[in-house]
Amino acid sequence: MYANLSSLIARVGIERVGFVTLTTADNCTDGSEGLRRYRAFAAALLRPNRIESICVPERQQRGAVHFHVAAAFPWDIRTGFDFAACAHAAAIKREHYLGGGRWTPGKLDEFKRWERLYVQSANERLRGWWRLVREFNESVRGTGFGRCETLPILSNAAALARYVGAYVTTATGARLPCDKGMRTVRYALSQRTATVRWSWEDGNGRIFRRGVQLMEVIHGFGAVELERAYGRKWQWRWRRIIRTLGENFDEAIFLCAQIPAWANLPSRMGFLRALVHSLQKEYVLDVNFLESAPDCPF
Repeated sequence: MYANLSSLIARVGIERVGFVTLTTADNCTDGSEGLRRYRAFAAALLRPNRIESICVPERQQRGAVHFHVAAAFPWDIRTGFDFAACAHAAAIKREHYLGGGRWTPGKLDEFKRWERLYVQSANERLRGWWRLVREFNESVRGTGFGRCETLPILSNAAALARYVGAYVTTATGARLPCDKGMRTVRYALSQRTATVRWSWEDGNGRIFRRGVQLMEVIHGFGAVELERAYGRKWQWRWRRIIRTLGENFDEAIFLCAQIPAWANLPSRMGFLRALVHSLQKEYVLDVNFLESAPDCPF
């Protein structure tokens, strides 16, 4: 999540990133219903406005489901915003909740005064987004969200990632048995730097990775170029050769290191055929398989 969020901010600029908090007005405790409401919110507002997002659902102490969203808007929402007034208002609200949720004399008026200051400082784009969210909630009254707060980012990507990461930790500790299967983080990004994909460290996974590594060395370029040359399913088409190389990695890597940098693709393919024959003599390499379209570009 840290890698994806940092990459998102670096790509679009911190002035276009905001932090959205969605809280249900009826204290909805049903995880499936909360997720349905978030999907409706995303379908009505996020996707039509081309807003990329990273969402973390969390249960509050009272069990209600709410959502924390790092959203990348297609416009600047940061310019002109009064962060000092917002910080004062947040401090008063935090004091209010720590005090048991009861406003002490004069504190509510002070909070509203600071709130008015930062609301008035928001630029037209941010005000327009607040207006869209308000109209959405009014149109689905009772089946949407209550308090929906969107604020621009004060500092940097690292601070925001730590902030959102803290919610992930809290959400993990507050999960109920009925939350089984619910994603901890939900992504809606046009470009995603990191994923949760993984493979076995040892066994067949290690053998296959080593075989792919040797294929890159033999061809003289990386996996992206291999996919471009042989198609998206090239690893499946070449799986027997890749496994042969992976199973004999220590022997093959010494021979592959001797390929001169000036070698062209036909000569590299000839080396590959000879190498496979020498590594596993019972394996009969189909020359037509290697030289026929669309697997081979020559």
